[in-house]
Amino acid sequence: MSNPNYQLVVVGTGPGGYVAAIRAAQLGLKTAVVEKDELGGTCLNWGCIPTKAWIVTAHLYQTIRRAKEFGIEVGEPKIVWPALLERKNKIVKQMTGGVKTLLSGRGVDIHRGVARFEAANRLAVTLEDGGTQEITAENVLVATGAQAWMPPGWSLDGERVIGSQEALDLTKQPKRIAVLGGGVIGCEFASFFAAIGSQVTVIEMLPRLVMAEDEEISSALEREMKKQKVALHLGTKVEDRKDNADGSITLTLTGGRTVDVDTVLVATGRRPYSANLGLEKVGISNSDRGKIAVNDRLQTSVPNVYAIGDVTDIKQLAHFASAQGKAAVEIIAGHPAQTNWRAVPAATFTSPEIASVGLTESEAKAEGRQVKVGRFPFRAHGRNIADAETSGFVKLVGDAGTDQVLGAHIIGAKASELIHECSLAIGADLNIADLARAIHAHPTMMEVIGEAAEDADGHATHLLRMEARAAAKS
Repeated sequence: MSNPNYQLVVVGTGPGGYVAAIRAAQLGLKTAVVEKDELGGTCLNWGCIPTKAWIVTAHLYQTIRRAKEFGIEVGEPKIVWPALLERKNKIVKQMTGGVKTLLSGRGVDIHRGVARFEAANRLAVTLEDGGTQEITAENVLVATGAQAWMPPGWSLDGERVIGSQEALDLTKQPKRIAVLGGGVIGCEFASFFAAIGSQVTVIEMLPRLVMAEDEEISSALEREMKKQKVALHLGTKVEDRKDNADGSITLTLTGGRTVDVDTVLVATGRRPYSANLGLEKVGISNSDRGKIAVNDRLQTSVPNVYAIGDVTDIKQLAHFASAQGKAAVEIIAGHPAQTNWRAVPAATFTSPEIASVGLTESEAKAEGRQVKVGRFPFRAHGRNIADAETSGFVKLVGDAGTDQVLGAHIIGAKASELIHECSLAIGADLNIADLARAIHAHPTMMEVIGEAAEDADGHATHLLRMEARAAAKS
């Protein structure tokens, strides 16, 4: 087999890698991808897409249980686990098949195997059949993502002790499940299992859930999860584990408390996947917990080798990886590229959802800024009342001197959709007053953004300021 030569080889086909390859083909670069597993990476196969398929089911299940509130009489719904798995697998197959079609349709070559650097412009690919093929490339883009990090003393067995990937292939719904880790992944799975009737315990060594979020948002999520009967153990570690004869697991926590569960989901974080790529052979360091460092042009210390997405550990977000991928390829092709990412939204699909962009209130104050804050509770909004989705609120953080929008933080129904107006506002250097003056269609959930913006200056139409402050605390 001859050794093919490309202008660009992308290693990894998650949302960063496959999007980069598509953009490269659009720009006329001869492009190939190398994938050791399934096209679409973690996001499409074991992350963003399949978990959202499950979360939609959980929301529908809860809505049916509340049907009487909407004037509908129905029987008690029941989760059919095999059907849940089948639907998830069908969606994943459709999405990954779509990625293959998009790449092949644009003339991107797909190499199935494990890539390793032999030189800065040469990769050895260990193929699925055990053979090896060399590929040469003018430029290489590393988009290998991240992998679950296991704390010392823990290993996965696929049924009783699982990670987020194994959770999506469980053969039955766990009756009692402990989630180790109160970050995004842990809280999403905790919300899902609680919604469908599992007894859920979350164990987090840090003092609050979703530590990257604004403190008011974290506190609100904790209150909501307690309402859903999720047991929260914050500032807590697992000190001991005992495997019982009946198949259950007893966890001993800080202070001697014990928890009996049937399944443990380890969600203690993800670290960049950069081992065994041969980076050291070409002089690229990944000594910082696997992270590949890049400059503002997404170049590594080797100019023709670029890196994007979770392997850079700048922000572990699928959509950020896609944006980086497009930018890196545009730079390689000699085009101007957007590399100023001040306004990257994040969404956590708990119940209720969380979304944020920009600075938290404490981050803004740490920068020495005088801030002003506007809030609006969903319980004061007509559309949310009509939809019976009254939990949560919007919090906007602005610069008190310039009125510039610095951050937005939302917990509540459709938070992941509402955040984008705020993301655009931050990216375009708009002011709080600009959001307040924007006319929002009525009755829509988007009106809460305008109301929160008005509240920042004490002008909210549909509540008193004391109500907005109280909403964030109750």
